[in-house]
Amino acid sequence: MYEGWGRNRHKKEQVETYQNEVTLLVREARPSFWRPDGQIIVEYEFYLFRDIDCTNAIKVIEDAIATALRPEDKLYDRRFLPRAMFKEAGHRDAHVRITLEDL
Repeated sequence: MYEGWGRNRHKKEQVETYQNEVTLLVREARPSFWRPDGQIIVEYEFYLFRDIDCTNAIKVIEDAIATALRPEDKLYDRRFLPRAMFKEAGHRDAHVRITLEDL
């Protein structure tokens, strides 16, 4: 996710690009009745090209979701309750299916 050390540490360009794409998709998909002010269940289904550490991917995606839902609140992702429901490698069309549910 990151390159460099100390003050030179920065997010990889590919991660930044992916987060921006996720943010746009979440903004487009957000239903009009969405008003998440409590805890939010975030379910993940990973259809991967190759196997990965899902916890790293979840953090990247949660940061993007938080930006989409409440850009003014940088700590908004503390409300998330992540659930990795499925993971499978070997897909040519790799993607992550995300379901949000506010409690």
